[in-house]
Amino acid sequence: MKECPACKAELDDRTMICPFDGEPVPSNPTPDKFINTVLDDKYRLEERIGEGGMGAVYRATHTKMEHTVAVKILHPDLASDQVAVERFRREALAAARIHHPNAVAVTDFGVTRDSGIAYLVMEFLEGTDLKRRIKEKDQLDYEEIHTLLDQTCQAVNAAHSKGIIHRDLKPDNIWIVQSEGLKEHVKVLDFGIAKLKESSDASGLTQKGMIIGTPYYMSPEQCRAEKLDARSDVYSLGVIAYEMLTGEVPFEGDTPLAVVVKHSTERPRSLRELRADINPRVEQVVLRALEKKKENRQESALQFALEFGAALHADEKTKELISSRTPAPRRKDSDPTHQQLDAPTVVYESGDVSRLIASDSSEPAGATVAVAGQRQTTPALAPGRGPARETVANPVITASAEYDMPPIRRGSRLRYVFAAVILVAAAMAVVFVIRAPKSGPSTPGIPTGMKLIKGGAFTMGTNEGFDAWKPAHEVSVKDFYLDLYEVTNEDYERFILQTHHNPPAYWPDGQPPKGDGKLPVQSVSWRDSKEYADWAGKRLPSEAEWEYAARGAQNSIYPWGNEWSADMSNSGEDKRGKPVAVGSFARGNSPFGIYDMAGNVAEWVADDYEPYPGSSAKRRPGYKIYRGGSYGFAKSDLRTMVRWLELPDVVSEYVGFRCAKDAPVVEGPH
Repeated sequence: MKECPACKAELDDRTMICPFDGEPVPSNPTPDKFINTVLDDKYRLEERIGEGGMGAVYRATHTKMEHTVAVKILHPDLASDQVAVERFRREALAAARIHHPNAVAVTDFGVTRDSGIAYLVMEFLEGTDLKRRIKEKDQLDYEEIHTLLDQTCQAVNAAHSKGIIHRDLKPDNIWIVQSEGLKEHVKVLDFGIAKLKESSDASGLTQKGMIIGTPYYMSPEQCRAEKLDARSDVYSLGVIAYEMLTGEVPFEGDTPLAVVVKHSTERPRSLRELRADINPRVEQVVLRALEKKKENRQESALQFALEFGAALHADEKTKELISSRTPAPRRKDSDPTHQQLDAPTVVYESGDVSRLIASDSSEPAGATVAVAGQRQTTPALAPGRGPARETVANPVITASAEYDMPPIRRGSRLRYVFAAVILVAAAMAVVFVIRAPKSGPSTPGIPTGMKLIKGGAFTMGTNEGFDAWKPAHEVSVKDFYLDLYEVTNEDYERFILQTHHNPPAYWPDGQPPKGDGKLPVQSVSWRDSKEYADWAGKRLPSEAEWEYAARGAQNSIYPWGNEWSADMSNSGEDKRGKPVAVGSFARGNSPFGIYDMAGNVAEWVADDYEPYPGSSAKRRPGYKIYRGGSYGFAKSDLRTMVRWLELPDVVSEYVGFRCAKDAPVVEGPH
């Protein structure tokens, strides 16, 4: 008997190809003759630390820089296989393009001149893989699951932003490491079968009808050898989340083919059948990622992470807060219905299926749009416009369902000190006097804390990235005022005191955490943000206004210019992992002097989501938009043209808002 180096299956001595994963099974174990070998006068191999179907991984020392690296060597039996060498090179190329703290860093690739050994060099990681972590623990706790899943999604999202689809996400490829001075964190590995979108794949590495992946984690479209995109990786992330929550994968079978068939034909078991304490909202988010049709899944890995965190925190963080309050009568529009939301790698043949993706387009509200030489103006968003409702049907696999995110909970304080009542009443009276309309003409002034943004034309969107971001198109906006800073906790607390609106879930006893008054408010929904803006006598900015204020007529990639600089914003690149006081990164201001338009917290805008004119993106009735990226986002997601969509009642620790206000029309002399 001999063992498959990838899946460890025991096989007959005559077996050359593993029937479970399609990996070559060498006649003899990879020899240790490589120990103490120096590759290209740079990398001295010292210890074998892992082995897979493609080859072995060694701990090595860079002889000139004297630091430890990991070196992956292509198996000698595959060294003469041009396709295998190209697949190996692709892993290096794909991983080297990502540059994200949660993706393994690949620093070199080469083929030795003397012996033809193909190798790639990676950062050396000490830790364990997620597969082992799941097996070792009877149950992963929810916060650990959230942390690991969130970081994994961040890395995958960074890959997607570079046009890279992983195609083999699984717990084996998620490494949990502990670096000096840092908390435990994730590294996503093995981009060996990643698909570069712009690659013609002329080498035949992934031929038509050939399926490459890991059966337990493959999307239905991957099982059918159809075209893959970011949502295919979202499906794999959904399987991983399912396994972290329950300890089991959604589909099992006696053979890889049996598992593949189930991905396309069967519904996954309810997570709550396997783990009774799973919150229904969390289950809905995961099952949405496991939809058979990719258009019914989350649009991106980042959106999946945000929905998962929102559902999880809505369950765990609001219970104590809500239970301590008497709910106020719910407004009729406050509870809307929404849309429902140990594994080897296998290669086998499947029939070719082609897809036709329907396209639709419409114009962003409140902007003048010019595409392909045509110019037209679209109406502004109507105040108080509610979201459209949508039920997505899947007649082949599932019944139509609705995605239920946590509703807004309204509450009132049970106890007020008499003095506090007097102070609040006085404050309300002052506000009333200040806001009372004046009789007769007056010279309009810039509202306190806001900046006048002089209108103009600019290029909105981009021709790269997700379909929802495309295409670049000319837009004009009128003069408007915009808050210099994101709305802070102390700003939002004043709103709560006067309106008895429900506070964010992360506030202890309904008040901002001590010392966090100047931090931007987080975990507020689009509806919360709009109600605050209405109370403040303002509004949310339109999406066009927001992007114009962020990039200006110069069409900058980042608010401060076209080159990334980590000291210009609070982003996920520095692993700070939390928001900071608004205005802390003055050097990163936009061309109009607006603070924190990249990083800190992402910001809701007023518009319903609509694809840009000429875009092939799918319409998502009922969805809203947020912009700007946050303290947890990669630098690629902080670009001024990046847009994200979400349901109006979803809350996330990554999302806050700022307000805008109409500027008066100044007429010239008669």
